[in-house]
Amino acid sequence: MADECIHGFDDGLCAICFPPKAPEPAPQPEPAARASRVPGRRPSAASLRAPVAKPARAKAGAGALSAPPIDAGAVRIYHVTHLDNLARILGAGALVPDAAGAAPLVDLSAPAVREFRRARAVDGTDAVIADYVPFLLTPDALVWNAVREGTPDPRLTAEAVERPAADHVMLVSSVAAARGAATADGAVAVSDVDAALPGAELAVAWPAVERMLRLLAHEQEAARLRTAEFLVRGEVPLERIALIAVGNERVRDRVRAALSAVGAKTRIAVYPPWFLPAED
Repeated sequence: MADECIHGFDDGLCAICFPPKAPEPAPQPEPAARASRVPGRRPSAASLRAPVAKPARAKAGAGALSAPPIDAGAVRIYHVTHLDNLARILGAGALVPDAAGAAPLVDLSAPAVREFRRARAVDGTDAVIADYVPFLLTPDALVWNAVREGTPDPRLTAEAVERPAADHVMLVSSVAAARGAATADGAVAVSDVDAALPGAELAVAWPAVERMLRLLAHEQEAARLRTAEFLVRGEVPLERIALIAVGNERVRDRVRAALSAVGAKTRIAVYPPWFLPAED
């Protein structure tokens, strides 16, 4: 599948693999025609007083204002799990939240973090964090980088950072696909920090979620994007997963066999950079 876009889009629709052409420069106004001189005739006083047209100056920020708005629904989201957990996900036909009985064979979350998420209420809803399936907003998220680099992190089990990053898989979806037709407040939530951190504030009403996603998607907000978390309440059906990214062909073959066993058609992409230590 080397000819497929690794971000899960159809050919030609990915802004990364198929960058749009640079916009053509706006036409500049023609310089004002100079008054023709007739030999022996001096220009009239009226023509001397007439103003000369000057080229319009671009206003500061005009480029940003003319750029198309970010579609919050198209923002990509990423769920990382160990390869040994994939069979249970495929068997359930969905990503299942902790509170609904998810029981990973290889648990990435530290026990204290799981307990906190089971108790921490999501303001504005009747749910706790454990009622949600967690997603990252970038494959360069700090918590995932800890696994890639084998660096201890209080949010992760020791086993998580001791295992090779390439033994994990990344399930890729989009905000719109994961949200589905749900419109109630709290159907999805987003925070610019790990939702399990004390004092973390979550946006739960869709307009607030949309505003935060658009803010985080800007290039200058890359640092906040790496700490952010997107939450989807309830199960996320497998058909809402656009792509399963893996680090090498060995894992790809195992994922392909597992998908075939349940009759799933989810795309698989081998993309080693997401599974190697991040470059500074």
